[in-house]
This record gives sequence, C-alpha cells and structure tokens, in this order.
Amino acid sequence: MRNSLRHPLFHDARNSPAAEAAPRLRLPAALLILTLIAVLVRVAWVQSQLPDDYLQALAVTTTEEELLTARNGQILADTTVLARDEDQWALQIHYRWLEQQPESTWLKQQLRQRLSREERRDAVLVRSTEQKILNERHLMLQAVASATGVSSEEIEARRKQIEARVRGIIDRVNRPEQVAADAAADEAEDADSSGLLLRLAAAIRSALTTAPRRSAAERIFVREEETWHQLLPEISARAAAVISEHPERFPGVRVQAHSRRVYPHPDFAVHVVGARTRPDAASAVQSTVTAADPADKPQQPATVGRFGVEKSYDAVLSGMPGVRRVVRDRRQRVISSEILRQPVAGRDVLLTLDPELQQLAEQLLAESLGDTERSLLPAPEDPLESADPDAPPEPELTPVGGSVVVMEADSGRLLALASAPEFDLTLFTQGSQTAWEAANSDTRRPFVSRFHAMAIPPGSVWKIATAISALETGTCTPQMEIVCRGFLQNPDEHRCLIFRAWGVGHGPVNLRGALAQSCNVWFFNAAQQMGIEPQATWADRLEFGRRTGVDLPFERSGTLPARPPANATDAVRRRFAREALGFSIGQSRLTTTPLQIARLLAVVANRGWLVVPHVVSDEGAARHLEDAALTPWNSTRVRIAGLSVATLQAIHEGLVDGVSNPAGTAHRTVHLAGPTAAGKTGTAEAGAGRADHAWFAGYFPAENPEYVVVVALEHGGSGARAAGPVARELFKLLQARLKTEQLQTN
Repeated sequence: MRNSLRHPLFHDARNSPAAEAAPRLRLPAALLILTLIAVLVRVAWVQSQLPDDYLQALAVTTTEEELLTARNGQILADTTVLARDEDQWALQIHYRWLEQQPESTWLKQQLRQRLSREERRDAVLVRSTEQKILNERHLMLQAVASATGVSSEEIEARRKQIEARVRGIIDRVNRPEQVAADAAADEAEDADSSGLLLRLAAAIRSALTTAPRRSAAERIFVREEETWHQLLPEISARAAAVISEHPERFPGVRVQAHSRRVYPHPDFAVHVVGARTRPDAASAVQSTVTAADPADKPQQPATVGRFGVEKSYDAVLSGMPGVRRVVRDRRQRVISSEILRQPVAGRDVLLTLDPELQQLAEQLLAESLGDTERSLLPAPEDPLESADPDAPPEPELTPVGGSVVVMEADSGRLLALASAPEFDLTLFTQGSQTAWEAANSDTRRPFVSRFHAMAIPPGSVWKIATAISALETGTCTPQMEIVCRGFLQNPDEHRCLIFRAWGVGHGPVNLRGALAQSCNVWFFNAAQQMGIEPQATWADRLEFGRRTGVDLPFERSGTLPARPPANATDAVRRRFAREALGFSIGQSRLTTTPLQIARLLAVVANRGWLVVPHVVSDEGAARHLEDAALTPWNSTRVRIAGLSVATLQAIHEGLVDGVSNPAGTAHRTVHLAGPTAAGKTGTAEAGAGRADHAWFAGYFPAENPEYVVVVALEHGGSGARAAGPVARELFKLLQARLKTEQLQTN
C-alpha cells in the first residue's frame, strides 16, 4: 500500500474504496454475530436443560407382574383320587444363549464377568474367550439333548424357530425408525435441488426437529431378547433333576415347574367330577378392579371348572396364583424381581359317592344301552324280563340314554350318580380332534348329565305325588275301592296298561292295590273328583317345577301344567279337567328329573322330610367350619307342612306290595328273597312314534328305609322290563351289605 499511487497520503480517505465497502460489511457481520449468539444460547440451553432429560430417558424402567401358578385341590371319593394336579416340567433357555450370532453388548458383558480390565486389553485372550463362550453354547445344547433324550436335530430346529420368531419381532418394532430415517433422507434429497437459502433452511429445520437416525447399536430392544423361551414343553422328572443339579453344564437354562390336571379314572363318574380347562377369551378378560397393592388385585386362575364338581366348587378347588413383580431397564434386562404374593394351593373336595355302587351303576347302564356285553343284566329273551302282565308285547328296545340315582333317604347324600352314555375326561386334557368329533357326533348326547339335566315325563312313578294330594285333600281314603274295567269311561281313552295289553281291568282295587298294580283308572277317578288345583298345590309343596338345589351346575327344574285362571270360562275349566287326568299319572305337560323323583321317594322313606341332594361331603380333613356357606344343604332338611304320617304309611304299603306282592308290577324283575325293597315302576309316553321312557323308583330296605334308588331309561320302553332289572342289581348289592353289617353286629 505504501508504494501505491493511491496512497492515503495523496488521496481523500472519505472517497476511498475501503470507505465505500465498510457499510456493506456491517450487515453480514451482524448476521454472523446474531447466528453465533443463537448457537451459543442453544448450546448453553442444551448443556443446562437436556442432560436431566437424557439421563431420565436412560433410566426409564418398565414394571410387569407375573403370575405364579398354584396347585388346585383334589377331588376324592372315599380313598379314590378322581382329579388331581400332576407336576410337570418345561425346559426354558434364555434368548441370548439361543441366538446364532451373539449380541455385542451381551458378549461384552460376558467378557467383563470373566476377564479383568487388564486381561481385556489382550486382544488374543479376548478372542479366545469369545470363542470359548460360543463353544459353551454349543456344548450346552448338546447336554440338553443328552439329558432330555431329544435329538440334537430337533433341539436345533426348535432353536431356529424361536430365533426366527424373535428376529421377526425385532424387525417389526424397529421398522418405523427406518421409515422415519428414509423420510428424512428424501426430504434432504428434495432440498438438494433447491437454492442455497432453501437448502440452508431445510438443514436447520432438520437439525432442530428430526430425530437422529438410529444405528444398529441404538435400535429398540424388545422384551423377547432378554427373557426365557420354552424350548421343550415337557421333560421327565429325571431330566429336570439333572439340569437343576448341574447348572455349570447348562448355562442359560432353567427348569420351569407347573402342574397339569389329570383324571386317574377318566371314565368314572365323569358327569359328577367334571373337568378343568384353560380360560377362554371371554373369561380371561382382565379385571378392572383397582387396588392400592397389586397383590390384592383379583387374578385369573390358570384353569377354570367347566362342569360337574370342578365348576360348582371352583372357588374351593382353585389355587390362588401368586404375583411376582419384575422391573426391566430400557434394554429389557431384569433389574429386580420381587414376589408380592405367594401362591396358595386349593383345598381338596371329598365326594359322597360310594365307588363300588357308582361303578355298578355305570356298568348296568352301559349294559342297558348296549355299550358293553351283558354280564349282570339278564338277556332280553330271559323270562325274568318278558313275564310282565301289565306290559303289552313289544320289540326289544335299546335306550337312548339313562340315569341311576342312589341316595341316602335321611340326609340326601348321593352315593351313586350315573349318566349314560359316558365319555372320557381325557378329552379335556389331551383329546385329539378325531376324538372330539366322535363325541360330538354321537346323537345320544353323552355330555348331558341325565340325572339332573334330563327332564322327561315321569309316568306312573308320579302316582305317589297324586296319592299324597288325594289323601291330604280328603278326596279319597286308603280304603276307598273302585272297580277298574280297564278304562275310566270310554274304552278308547283314559285306560290302564293292562287293558291295552290284554283287554281286561284290575277289578276292585283300593289305593294299596292301585299303587302296586299301577292302576291308572283309580288315579283318573281321584283326579276327576279333586281337579287340577290340589295336585298343583301339592306338587309345589314337594318343590317340583324348581331345582332341587343339588351342588352341581346346569340343573333343570322340569315343568308343571298351568293352573286355570280365576275367571276361567266353562270351556277352559273342562280343558283343565282333562289336563288333571293326564297330570295324575305323570303325563300331560309334566316333566321331572330323576333327582327330583329320588327326592319324592325320600319323602316317603324318611316320613315327611324334604332333603337337598348333595354330592360333596362335609366330612374330611379338607373341610373347615368357614366352608359352611359353601354347603347350603347341610342345614336344609325341611319338614313338609300338612303331610301326615298316615298318608305316608298308606303309600308305603302300596310301594311294598309293588315289589313283594306277586301281582305287583315290579315283583318279577325287582323282588329279592330276604330283606326286600319297595318301589314303583313307570312307563311314560314320549309322543307319537317314539318309544316310552322306562322308570323305577323305590327304596331299600322296605322296612326302616335307608337308601333311595331311581332308574330312568330314556326311550327304554317298559319300566318293569327295562328299569326293573337295573334296580334289582343295585338292591342286591345293598342287601349283601346289610347282611354283612348284621353278621358283624351279631
């Protein structure tokens, strides 16, 4: 500048080019200074405010609650175990010990546990240790195959299946981040084609608003990466013991204990015992009840009862699951694990069933239905069955289904409760699709519990209830005698079965003979005199048309004919008068269950007490005083008001003659030498073109009764011919026991 011809000494400074350029430089300088100030302010804000947020984000944990399964109670009959939980063991392996390529952070963690800081500086030692870890994983899988007896090929296939599933989850979870990164890249690419200022603005906006693209090390970790996976759902007790006792040989492996419901006698009392299965989607909905303590929240059990005692006593049998709280970090690694509530096992339930009686009842029903060869029942052509004077000749019939009830007359304890056809309870635990299809395609409906869910016309066994209403209303007396011509007024209707078979009547007959010989005309005559109202009133007092209260689910109430309205016309009253005739012999629109009829017979046997049938005992070590609310039947034994001892005695004499008198309908098929039974046969019409229902209802012994026996065969034909032989075999066992007790007493 000093040698320049335009040296400031020789020129005017105000007119120089430098003076002219000074104002133009101030604006960029100001913008630059403002930008630097903004950057410094932003840096200061990031340094002062964001560290806490970042640290808080890094310290985020997730808390979850796991259920600890509890053992369910057993179901027993005497000393026979009918249902119990069986210990099972599953083999689980941590995912980090399953994946083919180990995750780098996990591998570094393993190295830190095995090598000191100085040793980790030795690259050769680090590589050899990494290879050792990989070899341990391979040897561990071989040891699992050897201990469990599962081939190495299958173990490897299961390992690959688990890894593929987890990898799929990882890819799906991290895919949104890749999409966001691609969108940012597209935005930047679009900005490249714009001007300088637009590119600058896009860069600033992207830096301030777009999250940085995640690297492989910064991806989202899912829970499945840091948890246990079931490699083998079931292993033997020996394999479980070996793996548990040698953890050094099985790193990353654990044995998970659980229980499975098993039925040691899967074809015994299946309708009574019932079954437990896992909750379906509807019943597995989480409870919305909130509690201050998670341990107090209601939990869904692992299994629930579906029918039978498993369902009705589910609250007693079900164990209460425990609760474990697990805290995980952002990488889904377990930080802490705490048990909030210990699991509580369910309580056992003792049934009132007599295993020998129950087995006999099921065998007799199976023979009646043709499901097994006859060994106890006589052959169809045997004179024992065919010589029934009151039954018309008919072809051999095979019942669709059947039921047997044996109950203590005084207490309502059910000693045998059988329904046929049966099924196998293993259907609900390990049943195949083929077995399910076969059971569901059986038109005989094997899943129906016919002892309390089959409501059919009771036929002549209902004459016991009609006799009660006729005697207690004073319409008839035990000595009142009529002459039975075989029909009431018209030979084409309201007839006796003997008239249909042989064209004759019973002749002079009173209540005792009418019950013994099942004379319809005597009861038609009584119903004609008293009408339908007294019959309906006493049916209500005997609690027909409602459930018995048995401690089993899905009980049906049966049906009773309607009563005439108070302002009924003469035509309506005539219709109800005809209805009363059918009602008196157990027809019309009347339906009952075998359990309801057993209750009726118990009223006669125990001299007027109405008991509640029950199948669960209040005895045994598994019961407690606080369980009284769960057994409502233990305090319900009600005396029937207005029912006299004289009425019951008159009915009792007729039932005794029904078995002991040679003219009785049950004599040929039920009577035994020695202490005998009392009872009534029944043949109920089922509708046009359908076979009749066969009934027998009685008690044993005839004097001082202890046991009520009811046999009902759906579409089985004649009560005497079909149901009588079944009852006879049951009475034979009860008689043998009575004789044994008498010998022991003497």
